[in-house]
Amino acid sequence: MRSFLTAGALLLVSSQAFAGVSVQTASFGTQGSTTDMTIGFGLNETVTINPFDTALGSLTGVSVNVYSQIDTEGQSMNDSGQDGQSQFQFNLNSDWTVSSTVGNYQFLGFGNLFTETDLNHEADEIFDYGQLTSYQAGTISVIDLTYFTSAVDFTFVIGASSSFTNIVPGGSAQFTNIIDSASWGQVEVTYTFDDAPDPSTVPETGSLAIFGLGLAGLALSRRAKKAI
Repeated sequence: MRSFLTAGALLLVSSQAFAGVSVQTASFGTQGSTTDMTIGFGLNETVTINPFDTALGSLTGVSVNVYSQIDTEGQSMNDSGQDGQSQFQFNLNSDWTVSSTVGNYQFLGFGNLFTETDLNHEADEIFDYGQLTSYQAGTISVIDLTYFTSAVDFTFVIGASSSFTNIVPGGSAQFTNIIDSASWGQVEVTYTFDDAPDPSTVPETGSLAIFGLGLAGLALSRRAKKAI
């Protein structure tokens, strides 16, 4: 039995598997900021993911996660001298997307994203809609791993417009409006690979010889048992 355990242990050591994981990230803007990467009428921003380092080994898989966020804050001051109403709207004028040579992802389609209303906007009152946030996340399926043997660009596109609508029953509608809107985006790529063999872990001639002796010992022990 002892010879069998020794041979089994040697066999386990000689058949070790090598695997590894490498993560690359690229981003723009500051998550949660309303002023860092301003949107204006739209945003078109590209980030680049570094290629897989072939010195690590052989690429076996790639997963791509994409994240994006829109933040806006603002206020409206009623300078009309009479009560009125105010409404803030943030609209996506085109699809909110990220695209690349490896695939595309749509966070949200065009349409209204935020609406805040003050139906009793009193004279000299500030209507502050606070900070509104839309966080989105998705995955791009990768079919062809060869794309990642070179750098890959990912482009985030947001077509948007934001505005206040201010009304009073009559006379001049005088309001002071302030709006700040910005976006953040990030790409996370995870590479899985078979490691390049480390010379220190490759069995040497002496180790192989010991392994052979272990098998031989196992065979001899079986013969001895039969003889008994």
